[in-house]
Amino acid sequence: MRRFRSLLVLALVVCLSAAALAQAAQTEIVIVHTNDTHARLQPIMVDDQQRGGMARVAGFVQVLRSLYPGRVLWLDAGDTIHGTNVANLFYGESVVEMLNAAGVAAMTLGNHDFNYGQEVLLARMAEANFPVLGANIVYSDSGELFAGQSALFDVDGVTVAVLGLSTQDTPIVTHPKNVVGLTFRDPVEVAGELVPALRSQADVVVVLSHLGFDEDLRLARSVSGIDVIVGGHSHTQLDEPVAVGDTVIVQANEYGKFLGFVKLTVEDGKVVDVVGQLLPITADAPVDLTVQGIIDSWEAQLDAQLDQLVGEALVDLNGEREFVRTRETNLGNLVADILRETVGADIGLTNGGGIRASIPAGPISLRDIYTVLPFDNILVGIELTGAQILAALEHSVSAYPAQLGGFLQVSGLTFTFDANKPAGQRVVEVLVDGQPLDLDRVYRVATNDFLAAGGDGYEMFLGARWIYGTQMADGEFLRDVAAAYVRERGTIAPQVEGRITVIE
Repeated sequence: MRRFRSLLVLALVVCLSAAALAQAAQTEIVIVHTNDTHARLQPIMVDDQQRGGMARVAGFVQVLRSLYPGRVLWLDAGDTIHGTNVANLFYGESVVEMLNAAGVAAMTLGNHDFNYGQEVLLARMAEANFPVLGANIVYSDSGELFAGQSALFDVDGVTVAVLGLSTQDTPIVTHPKNVVGLTFRDPVEVAGELVPALRSQADVVVVLSHLGFDEDLRLARSVSGIDVIVGGHSHTQLDEPVAVGDTVIVQANEYGKFLGFVKLTVEDGKVVDVVGQLLPITADAPVDLTVQGIIDSWEAQLDAQLDQLVGEALVDLNGEREFVRTRETNLGNLVADILRETVGADIGLTNGGGIRASIPAGPISLRDIYTVLPFDNILVGIELTGAQILAALEHSVSAYPAQLGGFLQVSGLTFTFDANKPAGQRVVEVLVDGQPLDLDRVYRVATNDFLAAGGDGYEMFLGARWIYGTQMADGEFLRDVAAAYVRERGTIAPQVEGRITVIE
């Protein structure tokens, strides 16, 4: 009996020891992730509540680092260094300094990160204390990589491989001149080539993706061996990870409104459990004072330039994303009118995706206008036939009711489209100055150089004869023309006038 008890005790000790060893063999690591912040360094208002702010995001990350010491990896999925005045007027330098201080581990290139052109982007990449990735971006002539391909991290003894991929749409969703000489390879093909090697080197394989959720799904279904896809580009709010086989996909909406949180349990070199959620960044989130100090320093440099008043809006000017990309708005009308009147053209056309904010009724500052029109787009005039204009309008409404950055806000014409008809056959009436569009006539069209160069898929504009403006970098920026227009008039009160009618 004594020997039996001894054996029982020994067996119990062995079992407990084995359980302890199994527990010790498991490691929990945390990936925190951001995407599509578009340089929103300061908090923004969402439904009358403050959300985001990179000092608060960084403060939340610091809390998680204290809870999981040495086990937190911050990944950013792109569209990060361009989009607000505090970024644009300093060519993204302010954002990179902030990211360095916040301790971002790696970033992948988004399409809008190319908005300053390649020379500036390369300078920002050189200043970053973290790898900037884009494994599918190569120089067309040599095939050499433009950015980093992948990076390996030791996170508390767990090797994490991070592969960066960027959208193939970049040449049409940034100005084409910004990516001249670059080829954006099929990300699924590139991942298929690289993931097996990374799998042999790492316990965890992460794809840091600026592809959009649909493309992330395609990637997960096509390439095995990926543990996590940290996504961006589509601004998708995934409240919890989406599983596709052994791969999970996460994405944290936009503008720093959320911090993505993914906890991976790794055992014997394999991920055995994944949990994740989005952590709302609200007004009561902790603040990283170092990051806030950097932001405040850059903001202070803007004040003298941007806080000067240029005029007054007698009505709210609607530039909200879901409206300017699907329908006529009064701010869209104003921008298109500015184009047409400045050039002296028959028609003004501007892409809704180039309008990035609203302006409330009241005083208008230069800061407001620069926020609405943050891109370095140049005002141009071109000649287009009526047939080309009709093709452009068809392209504009091809995705409706889905949002499309290329949805056109118009001046000098009205048009009606039938959403029940197939794309390419939707426009049923176009009037120019009250007269039916003449498909053979050549019209003077005011637009921006992004569209004139075929941006947003407007290939019908390529090769058009320029009648106003310059293709050189020193042309008139649309935002500066808009500021002068408002300053000259003093007060503005644009309305929705029925320029775009939809049959549903």
